[in-house]
Amino acid sequence: MKRIIYPILALSIAMFACSVPTTVTPQLPVVTEPPVATQLPVVTNMPVVTNTLVVTEPPVPTNFTCNKLALYLDPALASGYNCETVPESAEGMEVYPQYTNLTLQGYVLSDKFFTPHISIYPVQRYSELLPDFMPGRVSDLQALIGGSPAPVFTASFSSSLPFLPVFNAAQIFFAGYQVVPCKSGSGIRFLTEYAQDYAPVNNTDLFYTYQGLTSDGQYWVSAILPINNPILPANADNPPGGVSWEEFSNNFEPYITNMINQLNSQTSDSYTPTLTSLDALVASITIQP
Repeated sequence: MKRIIYPILALSIAMFACSVPTTVTPQLPVVTEPPVATQLPVVTNMPVVTNTLVVTEPPVPTNFTCNKLALYLDPALASGYNCETVPESAEGMEVYPQYTNLTLQGYVLSDKFFTPHISIYPVQRYSELLPDFMPGRVSDLQALIGGSPAPVFTASFSSSLPFLPVFNAAQIFFAGYQVVPCKSGSGIRFLTEYAQDYAPVNNTDLFYTYQGLTSDGQYWVSAILPINNPILPANADNPPGGVSWEEFSNNFEPYITNMINQLNSQTSDSYTPTLTSLDALVASITIQP
């Protein structure tokens, strides 16, 4: 029987509520700290890549805008976008400021758990709404951008990388960690998956994320972009290797360690979309005054 992790997270942020939708097509064709799970073995001495990625300037500075957000969208990655202004939610379980949300349309992958999107959150207002959460997250991200080493990932989820929005689930691993500058600041990118159980790494749930801050500290940039690799199963319906869920959960430590190592060893071109194309997308992000 599949064992369940009960997250202790008390906050859950809705990402897709919208108030001012505007669908545009460019002229070119085209989750507080993650809940701490318990009773999982600890992975130690995980290899972590900490070098800063140098990204070549995209061929066009920008080719569309969404409120304060401007960036270059490669037509091979997506054919268009939808721009939304998400209204503030200041009460209840879902607390967040008004923010810009841009959803990519005609994305190279479909039918994934997450819709590809980029969100821009105002840091000051977020901190006013969640004073016990946001300042610590901002400090953690600033430290990583400044060159502090990434935390050593453990299968007990006692450490994780800074991430917005907040999910009612745990960051079950991270791989492919890099510091990536963008036109208005800098941030970190990594591959990850969120779950409430001992989930296999798979191509339905896996995504590339960029978590960054503008140079003036006013905005937090969060990109969530599905990504696939041929070494992974299509979904998490069955434990890998034909084992039982009990056996899989009892051996989660060596499994997740092996998967992180395998993902770290894959080339950019082995991923769909390529890591290079996603890095170029986030590197082109500009937050206009």
